[in-house]
Amino acid sequence: MRQIAAKWQSAWDEARLFEARADPARPKWFATVPYPYMNGYQHLGFGTSFLRAEFQSRYRRMLGYNVLHPQAFHCTGLPILGAAKRVAEKEPKQWDILRKMGIPDREIPKFADPMHWIEVFPAAAIEDLKGLGAAVDWTRSFITTPLNPPYDAFVRWQFHHLKDGGYVKIDKHPVIWCPKDQAPIGDHDRLEGEGETPVEYTLLKFPLADGRFVVAATIRPETVFGQTNLWIDPEAPYVVAKVGEERWIMNELAAKKLAEQGRAVSIDSRIRGAELVGKDAVGPAINRAIPILPGAFIDPGRGTGIVTSVPSDAPDDFVALRDLQRDDAFLAKYRLDPERIRAIKPVPIIRTPGWGPLPGVEIVDRLGIRDQRDREKLEQAKAEVYKSGFYHGVLNENCGPYAGMRVEIAKEEIRKELVSKGQADLMYEPSGEVVCRCTTRAIVKVVEDQWFLAYGDPKWKATVHEAIASMELHPETLRKWLDYVIDWLRDWPCTHHRGLGTILPWDSDWVIESLSDSTIYMAYYTIAHVLQGGALRSRVPWAGRLDDTFFDYVFFGKGEAKTVATRLSVDVKVIEDLRGEFTYWYPFDLRNTGKDLVQNHMAFCLFNHAAIFPKEHWPRGYGVNGWVRLAGRKMSKSRGNTWYIREALREWPADVIRLTVANAGDGLDDPNIDTDFAETAGARLREWFRFSTTKHPTRREKRGIDAWFLSMLNRAVESARAAMAEMNYKAVLRHGYFDFQSAWSWYLRRSEGRPHSESLRRFVEVQTAILAPFTPHVTEEIWHRIGRAGFVVDASYPEARTDEIDPRAEAAEALLQSTLADVREILKVTGIAPKRIALYTAAEWKARVHGIARGLAKQGKVAMSLLMEKALGEPGMRERAKEVAAYAKQVAEDLKHARVEDLERLASIDEFAMFRENVGFLGKELGVKVEVYRSDDPDRWDPSKRADRAVPGRPAIYVE
Repeated sequence: MRQIAAKWQSAWDEARLFEARADPARPKWFATVPYPYMNGYQHLGFGTSFLRAEFQSRYRRMLGYNVLHPQAFHCTGLPILGAAKRVAEKEPKQWDILRKMGIPDREIPKFADPMHWIEVFPAAAIEDLKGLGAAVDWTRSFITTPLNPPYDAFVRWQFHHLKDGGYVKIDKHPVIWCPKDQAPIGDHDRLEGEGETPVEYTLLKFPLADGRFVVAATIRPETVFGQTNLWIDPEAPYVVAKVGEERWIMNELAAKKLAEQGRAVSIDSRIRGAELVGKDAVGPAINRAIPILPGAFIDPGRGTGIVTSVPSDAPDDFVALRDLQRDDAFLAKYRLDPERIRAIKPVPIIRTPGWGPLPGVEIVDRLGIRDQRDREKLEQAKAEVYKSGFYHGVLNENCGPYAGMRVEIAKEEIRKELVSKGQADLMYEPSGEVVCRCTTRAIVKVVEDQWFLAYGDPKWKATVHEAIASMELHPETLRKWLDYVIDWLRDWPCTHHRGLGTILPWDSDWVIESLSDSTIYMAYYTIAHVLQGGALRSRVPWAGRLDDTFFDYVFFGKGEAKTVATRLSVDVKVIEDLRGEFTYWYPFDLRNTGKDLVQNHMAFCLFNHAAIFPKEHWPRGYGVNGWVRLAGRKMSKSRGNTWYIREALREWPADVIRLTVANAGDGLDDPNIDTDFAETAGARLREWFRFSTTKHPTRREKRGIDAWFLSMLNRAVESARAAMAEMNYKAVLRHGYFDFQSAWSWYLRRSEGRPHSESLRRFVEVQTAILAPFTPHVTEEIWHRIGRAGFVVDASYPEARTDEIDPRAEAAEALLQSTLADVREILKVTGIAPKRIALYTAAEWKARVHGIARGLAKQGKVAMSLLMEKALGEPGMRERAKEVAAYAKQVAEDLKHARVEDLERLASIDEFAMFRENVGFLGKELGVKVEVYRSDDPDRWDPSKRADRAVPGRPAIYVE
C-alpha cells in the first residue's frame, strides 16, 4: 500500500492535479484550515482537522466543483524565539522536546537560531501532508512574518483598514503575561490555556484588631453573606505588604501580581500562615468577626493564597470544615477551641430551584464525597452548584438589602458596594490556568498604551452576529456557541514589543501578535500563487514592493489596474487576473478546525471579515471537530500524549490513517484515533483491493434478489451523499462502506456465490468512488486496474437512481432475514436437531384486518372502535368477531408508532409467494427441508397447531 501511495502521489504531482485556477464556467469550492504553528512537527491533532476539510474538498471535486485547497505555515509570535533561546541556554526540557520529535542531539544546537526552525518545520509539514496524500495546491503556500515581504505587506494593509475603521485602539489594558519572557502571550504562545482571558477577582479585606487586613480573593462576591471563616495555609509563607496606605496580608505572588497591575506595592515583612490561625477578622458585608482556620487545599498560584469560606454554596469549604471539625489532633495542633469550631454551621443564602437551602452540603451528600482528597467529585460538585446557583438562584432573607435579587445581577451590585465602602478591591487573574510555551505559569499584567482590537464594541458584535446568521455550520450546534463567544469576547491586545511578526505600520515599537495577523489571510491565498512564485518566502521582485493601493484594487476593485501595474512595473494583465482570481474564489466556503480555536481564531476571523470586507465576501461556512483523543486520551504536547504525522506514517500506510481519522467521530464530540480500528483497516483495504481487481463468476439471468441489492446500493449512495454534505464522515463509512459491504455479503449468499454481472460492476465502481475521498491511493489503483478512464479523484461521485429504490424488495428481504434469524434463535434455545421446519403465513382474514388498520394509521391514530366497525363490515368477519377483536387490539398497538413508509412496505409483500420462492435458500441455510403453508389452508401440515399464531409480517414457525 505504501508503494501504491507513492505511485499515485507522484502521478498527481506530474498532472498538477490540485493546482487550481479561476474558471468562471465552473462552480467553485474554496476550503482551508488554520495554518499550523511552526515550532515542531505536526501531530495527528492538526492532521485530523486538516483531513476533515480535505475529505470535503475531494468530495466537492467529485461533484464537479473547481476546488481550491491551499495550505500555509505560521511563524509569527514568541514561541519560536523563546524555544531557540532555550536551546541556546541548553535548557534540558527544551532539548528533550526536540529529542522526542526524533531530532538527533547533533542537530539540536542548530535550533538555537530561530531561522533554523523556519527552515526545517514548514518543509517537514509539507512532506508530512504530502505523505498523507493531501489534495493541496502547493503553489499558494507561504510563511508569515517579514521574511515573506508580500504577506507582510498584506498584514500592514489589513491593519491600516482596521485602524481607519476605528477597530484598533490604544489604552491601558489587562493582558495574559509571561513573567519570564516579559511579554503578553496570545493563544498560540501557550502550552496550556488557549482561550483563557483576564477576569476580575474581588479582593475581600478582613481587618484584624491591629489594623492590618487579611485579603482573600473571590470570583463570587455575592456569597459574602454566607461567610463563616477564612482559610489560610499554616505551612505557607505570606507577606505583609503596603498597598496604598493600607497593610495587606497575602502571599508574595499576589503582591507581585498587584504590582504588575499598576498598584504601588512594597513588602514590609514576612510571616507564616500558622501565625494567623485562630485569630479573628471582621468579614466584609456581614461586619462580624469570623475565625481564621488552617486549610491545606489552597492553590497558592491563584488569588492571594487566602480564601473566604462559604460552606452553604461551596462544596470545597463544607468538606474542609467538616474534616477539620472531625480532626481532634489538628484542632489541638493549632490550639483551636473544638467547641467553637464545631459550632460553625453553614448559613443559607441562595434559593435555587431544585435545591434545598444548602446546595453545597446537599451535593456533597448526594455524590458521597468522603474528604478533601476526593478531588474529581469535588470539582464536579463545584461546577454543578455554581452554574445552577448563578443562573437560576435568588438571594434569600439573610442577604440584607439584596434579598430577592437574582444572583447574576447581585454579583456586580454587591462588588460595587464593597469597593465603594473600602471593604474590597480588585485584581485580575487568568480565567483558567495558562502556561507559556517556556513552561512558566502566566499572570495578568495591566499594560500601559497597549494597542488592542475592540472586539468588545457592541456595534461590531452586531455585525458579526449578522455574518453568523448567514453561514453554513458543521455541526449546526456550532451556531449557538459562536453567538455566545461573540457576546462574551472582550477587547484583544494585538501587539507585542518583541517576537517574530509584522511591525505595526504606524508605531514601530510594536509587533502584531500571532492571532491578530491570522484572521483574513484566506484572501491572500487567492493571489498567493503569483506573489509567492512557488516559494514559501517570495522571491518575486515586484511582490516585494506591494503597497495598500495594490491590495485595495485586488480586494475592493478600488483604483485602476493600470496605475497599480505601472507603480509595480508589471504587466497590467497580471493585476487584472489577480483581481479575477479573488472575485472568483472569495469568500471561502469552508474553514475547519478543532474546537479550541472557536473562542479565538474562528471568532476573530469573523470580526475582521465583517470590519474589512463587504457582505458578499464574508465567510460562508465553518466546520469544527472536537479535541482529538489518542487511545481515549486527549492529545496534548504538554502531557506527552502526542503522535506526530510522520510517526503515524511509519506505522501505517496513508490510506489507513485517513480511514481511521474518518471513522474517529463526527460533530463536536472528541474524535478518537482508534489504533485497533487502524489495525483492521489495513486488512479491510487490502481485501477490497483484492476483491475489486479479481475476476468473479457471475450470471446474466435476473433474480428477485438483484432488485433488492440495487435498492440497497442506491440507499447507500443516498445516505453517503447526505452524510458527506454534513461532514459526518463516520456516518458515511457506516452507510456507504460497512452496511454496504454487509449488503453485498448477504446478496452473495442469496445469489449462491454468483452475482449478476451488472450488480458486481456497479458494486465495485460505487464502493470505490465512495471510498475515494478517504482512501485515494488504493482507490486510484483500483480505478486504473478495472479500466476506468482518468483519475478516480476526478470521477463523478455516485448518484442515487431513485427508480431503482424498491421498498417492496427491501421489505420482503427484511422479512426473510428476520424469519431466518428467528428460526436460528429457536434452534439455539431449544437445542433441537431439526428434521423438518414449517413456516405459516397469516390467514387471509388477518391480512384484511391488518390492511384496514394500516389505512387508518396513515390518517392518524388507529381508533379501536373504527377499526372494529370497518373490520366487522367485511364478509365473513362477524362469525369470528372475538378473534377479530383480539387481533385488532394487537395490531392497533403494533402500528401506534409505525412510519408511513413502513406501512406501505408491509402492504406490498405477498408473504406466501416470497417464502415459497425462497424455500431452497432457507433449506440450504438451515440444513433441513423447509415447507411453507398458509395458516388458513385446510390441508396444511400443522401437528402442534402453530399456524393460528401467524400474523402479517411475522410467520409462525414449527420445528420437528
